[in-house]
Amino acid sequence: MERWSMKTEFTTVLLDVDGTLLDFDAAERLGVCAVMHAWGVEPTDYLIERYHQINQGFWKSFERGEIAREEIFGNRYRKFFAAIGKEVDGDAAEALYREQLDNCAILMDGAEEICSWLKEKGYDLYIVTNGVSSTQYSRLKRSGLDQYFTDIFVSEDTGSQKPQKEYFDYCFARIREKDPSRMLIVGDSQTSDIRGGLNAGIASCWLNDGTQPRAAGIKADYEIRKLEELKRIL
Repeated sequence: MERWSMKTEFTTVLLDVDGTLLDFDAAERLGVCAVMHAWGVEPTDYLIERYHQINQGFWKSFERGEIAREEIFGNRYRKFFAAIGKEVDGDAAEALYREQLDNCAILMDGAEEICSWLKEKGYDLYIVTNGVSSTQYSRLKRSGLDQYFTDIFVSEDTGSQKPQKEYFDYCFARIREKDPSRMLIVGDSQTSDIRGGLNAGIASCWLNDGTQPRAAGIKADYEIRKLEELKRIL
């Protein structure tokens, strides 16, 4: 049963970036392909998926507080290339990847339309995202979505990350709305966005594209398949 009724008067919407507003998978693929080509490796679906698994492993460890953010970058490429029998300069590979990613902002279906609709309806919008600040700011600006948001909160700037309560405490101290019951977080990650909402005591909406298994012990208050479905909640 939903803790918040369909008539809850939300005033503030916190939106995730990757997989919610911007297509990170497509951007990642382009960046990874560029890195592989630079080191003489022909990208294949198998190798791209292998990198993705390694990268996700690092980020899940980061979300659980097991490693520092800095340990992800460079190490993920060292580990990936080592897995296919090549030794590379992980920092150089990371720099090339970051350059590609910074310049790639592919919108998810309905992203600009829902941001515009929410803004027109008077909702106060905030970005809540884990990642590298320069990259997230660059991609949001290139996408044109930055204009809709009152503020952007990137984990690199906050000293903690989703789903940690400390991350949301940082955000709440800078959000105009002070009543948590009037806030809604929307995202595609159960372990980051939805668990984050639970930890922070605010309503959550899972953007479920149908590709993820349901995570045990994590239940969103609302569930949608497309961003436009937020209109039935807000």
